[in-house]
Amino acid sequence: MFDDVITIVSDPLLSEFGPTRPVILMADEFRKRNFHVRVISAKVVRNIRRLFKSKDVSVLSIDGETPERNESLAWFKQWFAEALFSKNSRKISKLTDATLNFSNTIACPSKCWYAQGPPTVTLRNIKKGLDLHYRLVYSLISKYLEILDIKSIKKFAGMSKITVTNSNYLKGIYSSFGVNVSHVVYPPLDCQFFCPKKSKISFNYVLTYFGKETKLDVIKRLAEHEIDILVFGGKTSAAPKWMLKHPKIKFLGRISNEKLVYLYSNALFTIYPFLDEPFGYIPIESMSCGTPVLTFDKQGPSETVIDGVTGWLVKNDKDMIKLAVTIWKEGYSSYMRKECRSRALAFDKKEIAEKWIKLLSGIENLVVK
Repeated sequence: MFDDVITIVSDPLLSEFGPTRPVILMADEFRKRNFHVRVISAKVVRNIRRLFKSKDVSVLSIDGETPERNESLAWFKQWFAEALFSKNSRKISKLTDATLNFSNTIACPSKCWYAQGPPTVTLRNIKKGLDLHYRLVYSLISKYLEILDIKSIKKFAGMSKITVTNSNYLKGIYSSFGVNVSHVVYPPLDCQFFCPKKSKISFNYVLTYFGKETKLDVIKRLAEHEIDILVFGGKTSAAPKWMLKHPKIKFLGRISNEKLVYLYSNALFTIYPFLDEPFGYIPIESMSCGTPVLTFDKQGPSETVIDGVTGWLVKNDKDMIKLAVTIWKEGYSSYMRKECRSRALAFDKKEIAEKWIKLLSGIENLVVK
């Protein structure tokens, strides 16, 4: 029998985005339900620590709070150190309360391991988009990393009573590694924050995201078809020169969430051509702001976007470019924007928190508030 303490073990908390967002949102929702919540991570930067403190959530940082210039590289270093040497797990004491392990970087006994994606699968899928020096390193050590990844996956799963993934796509991936996945729980979104906010000028651009998983060739081809594109995400120094100089593309870099909401809300549609996406926050953020999404009919986004209702799912680059041009010229029915908002509410943080609490209650007799 457990008390009302919930511990969430997290990957390095270096920002509020990506795989650490579920930790931040769920810790807040559990606290609102009067659970005592603590978060354990290898590294927690100062602004995230302050955020947790404002939510009355305690946090333990194993390795300090030094800012990291490259968050992806910092995550990989922590993963590698844990997979090879158990560096992080050796630094924490035995956990006795209801523990949710949302991490790939701290192996520990838990009621549930929330498996959010094997790093070597992501690396294999995005290798063409990596800088040349990273591609060379990856080509030399990829086989070793895959062996290490499988070993790590089995260790994490073996230390938890159940394994949960954040998409059916990942359920299939982990099952192929011999892991029994009992549930799929999608990542949460704050749909009160991500909501439609209109400005006076709307629908005169297409919005997209720039990151390591983005298929840049598609963005370039769309600009060549005279489509006005706004691009957010990443640093200016990382963007290719053609993107910064193209007259039909406006590169915004990293922007605040407040500005992002307005960009989503007032775009004609959001286009998301990706190399790898186990779940994908971009589609549900856009839909939550009432804007349909054009993306690929695969992996995580194919589970969240409803083709012809909240967006469009295509098989390949050629179909994506062709359909984007058609939508840009001809538009679409206004009912799609209402359907988008309705669909996104299924991923609201309150709904997802209830699923986690019920799941924990089924594993152990955790008292539901």
